[in-house]
Formats: sequence, C-alpha cells, structure tokens
Amino acid sequence: MRATGIQNGGMPTGKSYMGWWGAIGSPKQRGIVQYGISAFQQRPFAGALNGYIFNGYKRLAKQLPYSGIPFAIGYGIYYWASSKHEFLNSKAGHIEALQNGTAE
Repeated sequence: MRATGIQNGGMPTGKSYMGWWGAIGSPKQRGIVQYGISAFQQRPFAGALNGYIFNGYKRLAKQLPYSGIPFAIGYGIYYWASSKHEFLNSKAGHIEALQNGTAE
C-alpha cells in the first residue's frame, strides 16, 4: 500500500501558498471579488410564521400516531403506578395488605 501523494493533502505549497490567515507580510491577494447583500434585504425568516400556521398543524397531525400514542401509554402507566403507590402507602392500603397476608 502506498502513501497518499503530497499534492492531495495538507497545505498548498509552492506558488499557490500565500501564508496563513492574517499572516503579516503575505502578499496582497488579487482577483478575489465578494458580493454581498444587506441583512435587511435578505429577510431570512420571511414567511416562516405564515408557513407554520398553515403547514405546521398538518405536520403535527401526521406525527401524532408516532408520538402521541406512546406518550399516552406511558402517561397511563405512570398514572396507574402513582395511584397504586399512594394507595399502598395509605392507611386503607395497609389494612388491605394485613387482611390479604401480604404485609411485610
């Protein structure tokens, strides 16, 4: 197996290398043109709220079987276990445990 050639990895060498970012004394870069647009003209969130109002309900309704049903099952188990725990730690729960012979 042979090592990767030097031309395919690492920093550029020779005539194309102009120094590290912000290196003092590097030659001025020429021929690089950047165009920009004001942040006020870009409007990155234009229509985001409007799109959510009309499409968000539909997306949430489609995901309800995948998230709502497991949540409801989990909440049902939690509610059952909490009520059972409260009953077993109450006076009535202790009396029932003594009558059934399951008291510790």
